[in-house]
Amino acid sequence: MTEYDLIIRNARIHDGLGGAERRGDMAVHKGRIAAVGDVSGTGRTEIDAEGQVLMPGVIDIHTHYDAQLTWDPTASPSPALGVTTVVIGNCGFGIAPATPDARDTLLANLSVVEAMSLDSLHAGVDWSFESFGEYLDLIDSKRPFPNVAALASHSVMRTVVMGADGSERAATADELQRMQDLLADAMQSGAIGFGSSTFENHFGAENKPVPSRLAEWDEFRAFARTMGEAGGGIMMATCGDRMDVPFLGELSDISGGTTIYAPMLHFSNQPDRAIGIARACAEQRGQGRAVFAQCSCQPLSMDFTLASAYPMLTIDGWPESAPVEQLKAAFADPKRRQRIREALKVPSGTRIFNGHWSRVEVTIARDSENASLEGRTIADIATERDADPLDVFFDLALSEGLETTFTAKLLNVEEDAVGELLSMDGNLVSLSDAGAHHTFFCDAGFGMHFLGHWVRELGVFDLASAIVKLTSEPAEVYGLTGRGSLIPGNAADFILIDPDLIGISKTQRLKDLPAGGERLVRSAPGLRGTWVNGVQVFDGEGYCEVTGPGDVIRRDPRQLTAAAE
Repeated sequence: MTEYDLIIRNARIHDGLGGAERRGDMAVHKGRIAAVGDVSGTGRTEIDAEGQVLMPGVIDIHTHYDAQLTWDPTASPSPALGVTTVVIGNCGFGIAPATPDARDTLLANLSVVEAMSLDSLHAGVDWSFESFGEYLDLIDSKRPFPNVAALASHSVMRTVVMGADGSERAATADELQRMQDLLADAMQSGAIGFGSSTFENHFGAENKPVPSRLAEWDEFRAFARTMGEAGGGIMMATCGDRMDVPFLGELSDISGGTTIYAPMLHFSNQPDRAIGIARACAEQRGQGRAVFAQCSCQPLSMDFTLASAYPMLTIDGWPESAPVEQLKAAFADPKRRQRIREALKVPSGTRIFNGHWSRVEVTIARDSENASLEGRTIADIATERDADPLDVFFDLALSEGLETTFTAKLLNVEEDAVGELLSMDGNLVSLSDAGAHHTFFCDAGFGMHFLGHWVRELGVFDLASAIVKLTSEPAEVYGLTGRGSLIPGNAADFILIDPDLIGISKTQRLKDLPAGGERLVRSAPGLRGTWVNGVQVFDGEGYCEVTGPGDVIRRDPRQLTAAAE
């Protein structure tokens, strides 16, 4: 009689490929799926699923765990939110390669553009590497809980080669060649591709543009040629208004690989923007170019105080970061208020907040006399008081010493439009930003939200097709061979969920980052367990006391070429 390491019995099995749900068992042996269906034999461990849904683990293709993985192999909170594979290096932000003289600049830029505590980064990052290959070796040695695939980071390479000039000017021919050499080395070491950003809202230290924003188009073409020589792969870019979809198609032609547009979010004041991007990507695919877009299934929401109001920083007239007393004076100034008010009257595609006060609510009031305002929007309070919403916003914050916590739903709010985007072929459900923006939001549980909200509550997707969007589709586009589906021979990356309960909780604030840094986290009611390569890492309540089973997914040229084809 065959003996397996693990058998899950009596499950509602979804294979991740869109096949019909089937009742049965799944056996796991040596980290791989051994059998699916009516499994005979025994397991060293056997679990009765009690009719709950067994599905592949969520593949999160847009995370920023580059730094965190050097001190936290669990990649918290992602495995506790159903994620079994993460892709890092997105937007061209990371920490490898890292020569000693570049490290402070890398962390300073990362702390600003991804809203991470600089003290936590300095206290936590393990610099036991210089090259990209040594970085992957370090992550592997930490024994990560999820599988990890890495993109080489454009802004990092610019910083290593150009220093502070990386945020000031175009590269010289010699500098570009040196960056191409770094990319070639990263690809040879196992990077699955290249991440970059030309997004107008991406600023680093001292409010300077992130280095990749200074790259000329020929720099991108040069990197695409380097990737082509390495066998192709993924080129993802956070695009803003500067970089368009046809140019991504050109890069796909040059590299022979796949290009990814991010972020595709619905703008209330530009209703044709996102759907236009999606159609442009589909047009490129129709011409034989592998161009896809990353699309969020959640409203882009941020928690903030006016002491650090990240969503508002790009409004004309908004004061730059300063001590609280200086900010108080700025927010009390009638002339500055009027300048901000006038700016908000003109919608802008490069701003993430455009004056929708019905989407800004009081989340936590510092003073007990304002507790009744919690959960109410600024627009509602302003109507009640017959006052201008901007004045209500500033006056409340000032009365509480800028300690009032607000939540703003910024983008991706109209669900009819968002649902259309999510349903389109080629739009990848993504954009969690897991590991970043610690004090503003936690969208790492996007997969659980997708299953709870878009499947159970709204009925826009059936369960089988929703699971495809979270698992086998990103695995196929990113060339993650042997991941994303429950078929014999594949890696045993899977989760067990109660479809009647699955969802995402409200945020909770923790102070568990290095140096006491704060972050927001969420939990996933209805998630019964997470397994990576056959090892359970989350049991529905907390992380399991195991050696991290995750693989560092390294790609060789043959795999890259096959994925592109």
